[in-house]
Amino acid sequence: MGDVVDRLNLLLDLEQVKMPWLEQQTGIKSGKWHKVKRRENEMKASELAVLGTVWPEYAYWLMTGLELPAAGQISPITKRASG
Repeated sequence: MGDVVDRLNLLLDLEQVKMPWLEQQTGIKSGKWHKVKRRENEMKASELAVLGTVWPEYAYWLMTGLELPAAGQISPITKRASG
């Protein structure tokens, strides 16, 4: 599924995340996240890493687009389908 920004946008949509909440969770300004979402700024490795701390179950999927369900690494699509 697309690239990391596509996956970020899908995650934010499916989890119904608002930027102020994401800023609180990550310590990264909401304006920065908006720019990443709109592809005005590239996502840095440090931003990707902090997303993995907010959603550890999505970390591998965010980076690769792949899932490892046996290791607890899923996508928000899988979570939604199972829940």
